[in-house]
Amino acid sequence: MGILDYVVEVKKVEEGSEVESKYLKGVRHLCENGITRVPNKYILPLANRPEKGRKAAAAATAAEPTLKLPVIDLAKLRSPDCRPQVLETLGKACENYGFFQVVNHGIDSELVSRMASVGKRFFELPFEERVKYMTNDVRTPVRCGTSVNQVIDSVFYWRDFLKLTCHPLDSVLPYWPSSPLDLREEARSYAEHSKSLFLELVEAILDSLGVDTGRVLREFEDGSHLMVVNCYPPAPSPT
Repeated sequence: MGILDYVVEVKKVEEGSEVESKYLKGVRHLCENGITRVPNKYILPLANRPEKGRKAAAAATAAEPTLKLPVIDLAKLRSPDCRPQVLETLGKACENYGFFQVVNHGIDSELVSRMASVGKRFFELPFEERVKYMTNDVRTPVRCGTSVNQVIDSVFYWRDFLKLTCHPLDSVLPYWPSSPLDLREEARSYAEHSKSLFLELVEAILDSLGVDTGRVLREFEDGSHLMVVNCYPPAPSPT
């Protein structure tokens, strides 16, 4: 489905319900048009709210206040003297937890801030600019939308998104938004750094498992790479 298909879909919804069509345009658009409360479209029915899950998590936290999650220090991972110990910790983290926190990853904090800034400024563009990239076609190199799956979600998530395909980078870059003017430059730099970090972590995980990294890493290098910029506008009267 392309942009034209999306416009046709919005038109169909408008014919059935003008209110419903507003939701397809995103929460940012709703806020720009002065809503004063969160619409029912974004409110889970009482029966579907994860109250039990939150209570169970709170109880578990109270019972184990000293729970320590695995932390992988990449500065030490890059040190020949410390690498064996970090690899052992990494292997146990993958085996026992399935996730871990990375510290000292080396991506410049200024780059992270610039990427966050340019993403924020994209969503501050007029709706007429954002709508150019609104489509339900997951194959497009750029996709702007709302919720998670706006076609089938009965209750929408209070979230807009911009998804940028990042591989092969040189091929998809011309399709990325040209506004804000620095979006392509900052997003490209962030994509390159995050891809390098990803490959470094994959190599370390394979190393911790005793797997030959050469062939597998080449497959990961050619794998898909997607960047998602999320926008969560302040909700009016969220209570």
